[in-house]
Amino acid sequence: MSKKTQSIFAAILAVIMILSLLVALIPAAHAVTEAEIEALKRQRDEIAEEKAAKQAVVDDLEAKQESILELKHALDERNDYTKQQIELNNREIELYDQMIQEKAEELEEAIAREEQQLERYRVRVRAMEENGDYDFLALLLNTTNLGELLTTIDDIGEIMESDRQLEDAYIAARENTERVKKEYEEVKADLEARQAALRDEQRELERQIQEATDHINELLEEIQQRQAEIDELDEEQQARQHEIDVLVDELERQRAAEEERRRQQQQQQQSGNSGGGDGGNTGGVTGTGSFGWPCPGCYYVTSRMGNRFHPIFNEWRYHSGMDIGAGAGSAIVASDGGTVSWCGEKGGYGNCIMIDHGNGYYTLYGHMSSYAVGYGDSVSKGQTIGYVGSTGWATGPHLHFEIRYGDSCLDPEAVAGFSGLTYAPDAGE
Repeated sequence: MSKKTQSIFAAILAVIMILSLLVALIPAAHAVTEAEIEALKRQRDEIAEEKAAKQAVVDDLEAKQESILELKHALDERNDYTKQQIELNNREIELYDQMIQEKAEELEEAIAREEQQLERYRVRVRAMEENGDYDFLALLLNTTNLGELLTTIDDIGEIMESDRQLEDAYIAARENTERVKKEYEEVKADLEARQAALRDEQRELERQIQEATDHINELLEEIQQRQAEIDELDEEQQARQHEIDVLVDELERQRAAEEERRRQQQQQQQSGNSGGGDGGNTGGVTGTGSFGWPCPGCYYVTSRMGNRFHPIFNEWRYHSGMDIGAGAGSAIVASDGGTVSWCGEKGGYGNCIMIDHGNGYYTLYGHMSSYAVGYGDSVSKGQTIGYVGSTGWATGPHLHFEIRYGDSCLDPEAVAGFSGLTYAPDAGE
Protein backbone atom coordinates (compact mmCIF):
# COMPACT_ATOMS: atom_id res chain seq x y z
CA MET A 1 0.00 0.00 0.00
CA SER A 2 1.42 3.39 -0.98
CA LYS A 3 1.97 6.16 1.47
CA LYS A 4 -0.63 8.26 -0.34
CA THR A 5 -3.25 5.51 0.02
CA GLN A 6 -2.35 5.06 3.67
CA SER A 7 -2.81 8.79 4.27
CA ILE A 8 -6.25 8.77 2.62
CA PHE A 9 -7.32 5.73 4.60
CA ALA A 10 -6.11 7.34 7.87
CA ALA A 11 -8.04 10.52 7.06
CA ILE A 12 -11.25 8.53 6.45
CA LEU A 13 -10.85 6.71 9.76
CA ALA A 14 -10.33 10.05 11.54
CA VAL A 15 -13.50 11.47 10.00
CA ILE A 16 -15.47 8.37 11.04
CA MET A 17 -14.17 8.65 14.61
CA ILE A 18 -15.08 12.37 14.75
CA LEU A 19 -18.60 11.69 13.43
CA SER A 20 -19.07 8.87 15.96
CA LEU A 21 -18.02 11.22 18.74
CA LEU A 22 -20.44 13.94 17.56
CA VAL A 23 -23.30 11.43 17.38
CA ALA A 24 -22.52 10.28 20.92
CA LEU A 25 -22.62 13.88 22.14
CA ILE A 26 -26.03 14.61 20.56
CA PRO A 27 -28.79 13.93 23.16
CA ALA A 28 -31.25 11.22 22.23
CA ALA A 29 -34.71 12.41 21.21
CA HIS A 30 -37.43 11.94 23.77
CA ALA A 31 -39.26 8.70 23.08
CA VAL A 32 -43.01 9.21 23.17
CA THR A 33 -45.01 6.57 25.06
CA GLU A 34 -48.68 5.58 25.07
CA ALA A 35 -48.73 6.45 28.79
CA GLU A 36 -47.93 10.10 28.03
CA ILE A 37 -50.67 10.25 25.43
CA GLU A 38 -53.17 8.57 27.75
CA ALA A 39 -52.28 11.03 30.52
CA LEU A 40 -52.95 13.95 28.17
CA LYS A 41 -56.22 12.32 27.06
CA ARG A 42 -57.31 12.02 30.68
CA GLN A 43 -56.50 15.69 31.23
CA ARG A 44 -58.44 16.58 28.08
CA ASP A 45 -61.43 14.47 29.17
CA GLU A 46 -61.37 15.99 32.67
CA ILE A 47 -61.39 19.46 31.11
CA ALA A 48 -64.29 18.38 28.87
CA GLU A 49 -66.24 17.11 31.89
CA GLU A 50 -65.60 20.34 33.81
CA LYS A 51 -66.65 22.34 30.76
CA ALA A 52 -69.84 20.26 30.43
CA ALA A 53 -70.64 20.80 34.12
CA LYS A 54 -70.19 24.56 33.77
CA GLN A 55 -72.28 24.55 30.60
CA ALA A 56 -75.06 22.77 32.54
CA VAL A 57 -74.90 25.55 35.14
CA VAL A 58 -75.12 28.17 32.38
CA ASP A 59 -78.13 26.37 30.86
CA ASP A 60 -79.82 26.31 34.28
CA LEU A 61 -79.08 30.02 34.83
CA GLU A 62 -80.44 30.89 31.39
CA ALA A 63 -83.61 28.89 32.13
CA LYS A 64 -84.04 30.81 35.41
CA GLN A 65 -83.43 34.09 33.63
CA GLU A 66 -86.05 33.23 31.03
CA SER A 67 -88.54 32.35 33.78
CA ILE A 68 -87.90 35.64 35.60
CA LEU A 69 -88.19 37.55 32.32
CA GLU A 70 -91.63 36.00 31.81
CA LEU A 71 -92.58 36.96 35.38
CA LYS A 72 -91.36 40.54 34.83
CA HIS A 73 -93.35 40.74 31.61
CA ALA A 74 -96.50 39.64 33.47
CA LEU A 75 -95.82 42.17 36.26
CA ASP A 76 -95.29 44.94 33.69
CA GLU A 77 -98.62 44.15 32.05
CA ARG A 78 -100.38 44.07 35.41
CA ASN A 79 -98.76 47.37 36.40
CA ASP A 80 -99.93 48.96 33.14
CA TYR A 81 -103.47 47.73 33.86
CA THR A 82 -103.30 49.14 37.41
CA LYS A 83 -102.15 52.51 36.04
CA GLN A 84 -105.10 52.53 33.65
CA GLN A 85 -107.43 51.76 36.57
CA ILE A 86 -105.93 54.62 38.59
CA GLU A 87 -106.34 56.99 35.64
CA LEU A 88 -109.99 55.98 35.15
CA ASN A 89 -110.57 56.27 38.88
CA ASN A 90 -109.08 59.77 38.86
CA ARG A 91 -111.44 60.82 36.09
CA GLU A 92 -114.41 59.36 37.98
CA ILE A 93 -113.37 61.18 41.17
CA GLU A 94 -113.06 64.41 39.20
CA LEU A 95 -116.60 63.91 37.82
CA TYR A 96 -117.99 63.30 41.31
CA ASP A 97 -116.14 66.38 42.58
CA GLN A 98 -117.85 68.37 39.87
CA MET A 99 -121.26 66.82 40.63
CA ILE A 100 -120.81 67.45 44.38
CA GLN A 101 -119.87 71.06 43.63
CA GLU A 102 -122.98 71.45 41.48
CA LYS A 103 -125.17 69.94 44.20
CA ALA A 104 -123.52 72.21 46.77
CA GLU A 105 -124.45 75.21 44.64
CA GLU A 106 -128.02 73.88 44.20
CA LEU A 107 -128.22 73.36 47.94
CA GLU A 108 -127.15 76.91 48.60
CA GLU A 109 -129.81 78.13 46.16
CA ALA A 110 -132.46 75.90 47.78
CA ILE A 111 -131.54 77.13 51.26
CA ALA A 112 -131.65 80.72 49.99
CA ARG A 113 -135.10 80.18 48.44
CA GLU A 114 -136.33 78.49 51.61
CA GLU A 115 -135.08 81.32 53.78
CA GLN A 116 -136.47 83.87 51.35
CA GLN A 117 -139.89 82.22 51.45
CA LEU A 118 -139.74 81.96 55.24
CA GLU A 119 -138.81 85.62 55.47
CA ARG A 120 -141.69 86.50 53.12
CA TYR A 121 -144.05 84.54 55.37
CA ARG A 122 -142.72 86.26 58.45
CA VAL A 123 -143.14 89.70 56.88
CA ARG A 124 -146.74 88.93 56.03
CA VAL A 125 -147.45 87.69 59.55
CA ARG A 126 -145.81 90.82 61.05
CA ALA A 127 -147.84 93.03 58.72
CA MET A 128 -151.02 91.33 59.76
CA GLU A 129 -150.06 91.66 63.41
CA GLU A 130 -149.30 95.34 62.96
CA ASN A 131 -152.63 95.92 61.29
CA GLY A 132 -154.48 94.43 64.29
CA ASP A 133 -155.77 91.13 65.59
CA TYR A 134 -157.57 88.98 63.15
CA ASP A 135 -160.37 87.66 65.29
CA PHE A 136 -163.98 87.21 64.53
CA LEU A 137 -164.90 90.50 66.30
CA ALA A 138 -162.50 92.52 64.12
CA LEU A 139 -163.71 90.80 61.01
CA LEU A 140 -167.30 91.36 62.10
CA LEU A 141 -166.72 95.06 62.65
CA ASN A 142 -164.79 95.56 59.40
CA THR A 143 -167.28 93.83 57.15
CA THR A 144 -170.70 95.08 56.11
CA ASN A 145 -172.32 91.71 55.59
CA LEU A 146 -171.82 87.98 56.15
CA GLY A 147 -170.77 87.27 52.57
CA GLU A 148 -167.94 89.76 52.76
CA LEU A 149 -166.83 88.21 56.06
CA LEU A 150 -166.74 84.71 54.60
CA THR A 151 -164.85 85.93 51.53
CA THR A 152 -162.25 87.69 53.69
CA ILE A 153 -161.72 84.58 55.82
CA ASP A 154 -161.31 82.40 52.67
CA ASP A 155 -158.76 84.81 51.19
CA ILE A 156 -156.66 84.84 54.34
CA GLY A 157 -156.74 81.03 54.54
CA GLU A 158 -155.70 80.60 50.89
CA ILE A 159 -152.76 82.97 51.32
CA MET A 160 -151.60 81.16 54.42
CA GLU A 161 -152.01 77.74 52.77
CA SER A 162 -150.12 78.91 49.65
CA ASP A 163 -147.27 80.18 51.79
CA ARG A 164 -147.17 76.93 53.74
CA GLN A 165 -147.18 74.77 50.57
CA LEU A 166 -144.46 76.84 48.95
CA GLU A 167 -142.30 76.58 52.06
CA ASP A 168 -142.88 72.78 52.17
CA ALA A 169 -141.77 72.50 48.53
CA TYR A 170 -138.60 74.50 49.22
CA ILE A 171 -137.85 72.32 52.24
CA ALA A 172 -138.37 69.12 50.19
CA ALA A 173 -136.12 70.44 47.41
CA ARG A 174 -133.39 71.32 49.92
CA GLU A 175 -133.62 67.95 51.62
CA ASN A 176 -133.45 66.12 48.25
CA THR A 177 -130.39 68.16 47.25
CA GLU A 178 -128.75 67.37 50.59
CA ARG A 179 -129.49 63.66 50.13
CA VAL A 180 -128.07 63.53 46.58
CA LYS A 181 -125.01 65.52 47.65
CA LYS A 182 -124.44 63.09 50.51
CA GLU A 183 -124.75 60.10 48.15
CA TYR A 184 -122.18 61.67 45.79
CA GLU A 185 -119.84 62.27 48.70
CA GLU A 186 -120.17 58.63 49.83
CA VAL A 187 -119.43 57.35 46.30
CA LYS A 188 -116.45 59.68 46.07
CA ALA A 189 -115.19 58.41 49.43
CA ASP A 190 -115.43 54.82 48.14
CA LEU A 191 -113.58 55.81 44.98
CA GLU A 192 -110.84 57.51 46.99
CA ALA A 193 -110.47 54.41 49.19
CA ARG A 194 -110.25 52.27 46.05
CA GLN A 195 -107.75 54.73 44.60
CA ALA A 196 -105.56 54.41 47.68
CA ALA A 197 -105.66 50.59 47.40
CA LEU A 198 -104.73 50.78 43.71
CA ARG A 199 -101.77 53.03 44.48
CA ASP A 200 -100.61 50.58 47.16
CA GLU A 201 -100.90 47.77 44.60
CA GLN A 202 -98.95 49.83 42.06
CA ARG A 203 -96.14 50.49 44.54
CA GLU A 204 -95.95 46.76 45.36
CA LEU A 205 -95.88 45.85 41.66
CA GLU A 206 -93.11 48.37 40.98
CA ARG A 207 -91.13 46.91 43.89
CA GLN A 208 -91.53 43.38 42.47
CA ILE A 209 -90.57 44.59 38.97
CA GLN A 210 -87.41 46.23 40.33
CA GLU A 211 -86.59 43.08 42.28
CA ALA A 212 -87.03 40.94 39.14
CA THR A 213 -84.90 43.36 37.11
CA ASP A 214 -82.11 43.22 39.70
CA HIS A 215 -82.26 39.40 39.70
CA ILE A 216 -82.13 39.29 35.89
CA ASN A 217 -79.05 41.51 35.88
CA GLU A 218 -77.38 39.34 38.54
CA LEU A 219 -78.09 36.19 36.50
CA LEU A 220 -76.78 37.84 33.33
CA GLU A 221 -73.55 38.81 35.09
CA GLU A 222 -73.14 35.26 36.42
CA ILE A 223 -73.87 33.76 32.98
CA GLN A 224 -71.21 35.98 31.41
CA GLN A 225 -68.71 34.98 34.09
CA ARG A 226 -69.45 31.25 33.63
CA GLN A 227 -69.25 31.59 29.85
CA ALA A 228 -65.82 33.21 30.18
CA GLU A 229 -64.72 30.22 32.28
CA ILE A 230 -66.09 27.83 29.64
CA ASP A 231 -64.18 29.69 26.91
CA GLU A 232 -60.97 29.36 28.94
CA LEU A 233 -61.58 25.61 29.40
CA ASP A 234 -62.29 25.26 25.68
CA GLU A 235 -58.94 26.88 24.86
CA GLU A 236 -57.23 24.61 27.37
CA GLN A 237 -58.97 21.55 25.90
CA GLN A 238 -57.86 22.51 22.38
CA ALA A 239 -54.30 22.99 23.65
CA ARG A 240 -54.35 19.50 25.20
CA GLN A 241 -55.73 18.05 21.96
CA HIS A 242 -52.97 19.74 20.00
CA GLU A 243 -50.38 18.22 22.34
CA ILE A 244 -52.03 14.81 21.88
CA ASP A 245 -51.97 15.15 18.08
CA VAL A 246 -48.30 16.13 18.12
CA LEU A 247 -47.38 13.19 20.38
CA VAL A 248 -49.49 10.74 18.35
CA ASP A 249 -47.75 11.84 15.16
CA GLU A 250 -44.36 11.50 16.87
CA LEU A 251 -45.29 8.07 18.25
CA GLU A 252 -46.33 6.86 14.82
CA ARG A 253 -43.12 8.25 13.36
CA GLN A 254 -41.09 6.41 16.01
CA ARG A 255 -43.00 3.18 15.42
CA ALA A 256 -42.51 3.49 11.68
CA ALA A 257 -38.79 4.05 12.21
CA GLU A 258 -38.61 1.04 14.55
CA GLU A 259 -40.56 -1.08 12.11
CA GLU A 260 -38.23 -0.01 9.30
CA ARG A 261 -35.25 -0.96 11.45
CA ARG A 262 -36.79 -4.35 12.20
CA ARG A 263 -37.62 -4.85 8.53
CA GLN A 264 -34.08 -4.14 7.50
CA GLN A 265 -32.78 -6.53 10.17
CA GLN A 266 -35.15 -9.26 8.94
CA GLN A 267 -34.16 -8.61 5.36
CA GLN A 268 -30.53 -9.00 6.33
CA GLN A 269 -31.30 -12.18 8.29
CA GLN A 270 -33.43 -13.69 5.52
CA SER A 271 -31.08 -12.51 2.75
CA GLY A 272 -33.82 -10.50 1.12
CA ASN A 273 -36.39 -13.34 0.91
CA SER A 274 -38.86 -11.90 3.47
CA GLY A 275 -39.59 -8.77 5.51
CA GLY A 276 -41.13 -5.68 4.17
CA GLY A 277 -42.23 -2.44 5.79
CA ASP A 278 -44.58 0.01 4.21
CA GLY A 279 -42.69 0.30 0.98
CA GLY A 280 -41.63 -2.23 -1.63
CA ASN A 281 -42.92 -5.70 -2.15
CA THR A 282 -41.86 -7.89 0.77
CA GLY A 283 -42.17 -11.35 -0.63
CA GLY A 284 -42.36 -10.98 -4.37
CA VAL A 285 -46.13 -11.70 -4.42
CA THR A 286 -48.02 -9.53 -6.88
CA GLY A 287 -51.74 -8.88 -6.62
CA THR A 288 -54.28 -9.19 -9.41
CA GLY A 289 -55.01 -5.45 -9.46
CA SER A 290 -58.68 -6.18 -8.74
CA PHE A 291 -59.88 -5.59 -5.18
CA GLY A 292 -62.50 -7.72 -3.44
CA TRP A 293 -64.76 -6.91 -0.52
CA PRO A 294 -62.74 -7.28 2.73
CA CYS A 295 -65.53 -8.24 5.16
CA PRO A 296 -67.79 -10.99 3.74
CA GLY A 297 -71.40 -10.82 4.84
CA CYS A 298 -71.08 -7.28 6.21
CA TYR A 299 -71.99 -4.56 3.68
CA TYR A 300 -73.07 -1.69 5.94
CA VAL A 301 -70.84 1.40 5.52
CA THR A 302 -70.86 3.60 8.60
CA SER A 303 -68.39 6.21 7.32
CA ARG A 304 -67.12 6.93 3.82
CA MET A 305 -63.79 8.44 2.83
CA GLY A 306 -63.47 12.24 3.20
CA ASN A 307 -63.97 14.97 5.79
CA ARG A 308 -66.15 13.94 8.72
CA PHE A 309 -66.93 14.96 12.30
CA HIS A 310 -64.67 12.70 14.37
CA PRO A 311 -66.74 10.68 16.92
CA ILE A 312 -63.92 10.72 19.51
CA PHE A 313 -62.23 14.09 19.09
CA ASN A 314 -65.48 15.98 18.30
CA GLU A 315 -63.96 17.97 15.46
CA TRP A 316 -63.82 17.82 11.67
CA ARG A 317 -61.00 15.55 10.41
CA TYR A 318 -60.11 13.82 7.17
CA HIS A 319 -61.12 10.16 7.08
CA SER A 320 -58.59 8.27 4.94
CA GLY A 321 -60.65 5.16 4.26
CA MET A 322 -64.07 3.58 4.76
CA ASP A 323 -65.57 2.10 7.92
CA ILE A 324 -67.54 -1.13 7.58
CA GLY A 325 -69.99 -1.95 10.37
CA ALA A 326 -69.60 -5.57 11.47
CA GLY A 327 -70.00 -7.66 14.59
CA ALA A 328 -66.99 -8.32 16.81
CA GLY A 329 -65.11 -11.38 15.62
CA SER A 330 -66.35 -11.23 12.01
CA ALA A 331 -63.78 -12.51 9.51
CA ILE A 332 -61.59 -10.06 7.57
CA VAL A 333 -60.14 -11.27 4.22
CA ALA A 334 -57.38 -9.96 1.97
CA SER A 335 -58.83 -7.68 -0.68
CA ASP A 336 -56.13 -8.90 -3.08
CA GLY A 337 -53.07 -11.17 -2.99
CA GLY A 338 -49.76 -9.92 -1.61
CA THR A 339 -47.36 -9.96 1.31
CA VAL A 340 -48.08 -8.79 4.87
CA SER A 341 -45.84 -5.74 5.30
CA TRP A 342 -47.22 -4.71 8.70
CA CYS A 343 -48.80 -6.77 11.46
CA GLY A 344 -49.13 -5.04 14.82
CA GLU A 345 -50.45 -2.00 16.63
CA LYS A 346 -50.39 1.20 14.57
CA GLY A 347 -51.51 4.33 16.45
CA GLY A 348 -55.18 5.15 16.03
CA TYR A 349 -55.65 2.11 13.75
CA GLY A 350 -55.14 -0.17 16.75
CA ASN A 351 -54.31 -3.74 15.72
CA CYS A 352 -53.59 -3.35 12.05
CA ILE A 353 -52.46 -5.35 9.00
CA MET A 354 -51.02 -3.87 5.80
CA ILE A 355 -50.63 -5.90 2.64
CA ASP A 356 -48.17 -4.97 -0.09
CA HIS A 357 -49.67 -6.13 -3.42
CA GLY A 358 -46.36 -5.77 -5.30
CA ASN A 359 -47.75 -3.42 -7.96
CA GLY A 360 -47.58 -0.12 -6.07
CA TYR A 361 -50.86 -0.80 -4.23
CA TYR A 362 -51.28 -1.48 -0.50
CA THR A 363 -54.36 -2.25 1.56
CA LEU A 364 -54.79 -1.52 5.25
CA TYR A 365 -57.14 -3.24 7.72
CA GLY A 366 -57.58 -1.45 11.09
CA HIS A 367 -59.15 -1.95 14.57
CA MET A 368 -58.74 -5.75 14.37
CA SER A 369 -59.31 -7.87 17.47
CA SER A 370 -56.74 -10.52 16.45
CA TYR A 371 -54.66 -11.76 13.50
CA ALA A 372 -54.84 -14.91 11.38
CA VAL A 373 -51.52 -14.22 9.58
CA GLY A 374 -48.17 -12.69 10.54
CA TYR A 375 -45.60 -10.27 9.28
CA GLY A 376 -43.98 -11.38 6.01
CA ASP A 377 -46.66 -13.99 5.20
CA SER A 378 -47.84 -14.34 1.62
CA VAL A 379 -51.63 -14.19 1.36
CA SER A 380 -54.03 -14.87 -1.47
CA LYS A 381 -57.10 -12.87 -2.42
CA GLY A 382 -60.05 -13.75 -0.13
CA GLN A 383 -57.83 -15.43 2.51
CA THR A 384 -58.79 -14.73 6.14
CA ILE A 385 -56.16 -12.47 7.67
CA GLY A 386 -57.85 -11.44 10.98
CA TYR A 387 -61.03 -10.58 12.82
CA VAL A 388 -63.15 -7.47 13.46
CA GLY A 389 -62.58 -5.62 16.75
CA SER A 390 -62.56 -2.10 18.24
CA THR A 391 -58.89 -1.53 19.09
CA GLY A 392 -57.27 1.89 18.67
CA TRP A 393 -59.46 4.97 18.21
CA ALA A 394 -62.80 3.24 17.78
CA THR A 395 -66.21 3.70 19.38
CA GLY A 396 -67.35 0.15 18.57
CA PRO A 397 -66.54 -2.97 16.50
CA HIS A 398 -65.91 -2.19 12.82
CA LEU A 399 -63.31 -2.57 10.07
CA HIS A 400 -61.38 0.46 8.80
CA PHE A 401 -60.32 -0.35 5.21
CA GLU A 402 -57.92 1.66 3.05
CA ILE A 403 -56.48 1.30 -0.45
CA ARG A 404 -53.18 3.11 -0.99
CA TYR A 405 -51.03 3.70 -4.00
CA GLY A 406 -47.56 4.70 -2.86
CA ASP A 407 -48.08 7.40 -0.24
CA SER A 408 -51.59 8.37 -1.42
CA CYS A 409 -54.89 7.10 0.01
CA LEU A 410 -57.48 6.27 -2.66
CA ASP A 411 -61.24 6.06 -2.33
CA PRO A 412 -61.99 2.28 -2.05
CA GLU A 413 -65.41 2.69 -3.62
CA ALA A 414 -64.01 4.51 -6.63
CA VAL A 415 -61.05 2.15 -7.12
CA ALA A 416 -62.80 -1.18 -6.51
CA GLY A 417 -66.31 -0.28 -7.69
CA PHE A 418 -68.01 -2.08 -4.81
CA SER A 419 -71.78 -2.58 -5.20
CA GLY A 420 -74.68 -3.73 -3.04
CA LEU A 421 -73.65 -1.52 -0.14
CA THR A 422 -75.93 0.26 2.32
CA TYR A 423 -74.96 3.43 4.17
CA ALA A 424 -75.56 4.92 7.59
CA PRO A 425 -77.44 8.27 7.54
CA ASP A 426 -74.28 10.11 8.59
CA ALA A 427 -71.84 8.05 6.48
CA GLY A 428 -71.06 11.03 4.23
CA GLU A 429 -71.32 11.46 0.51
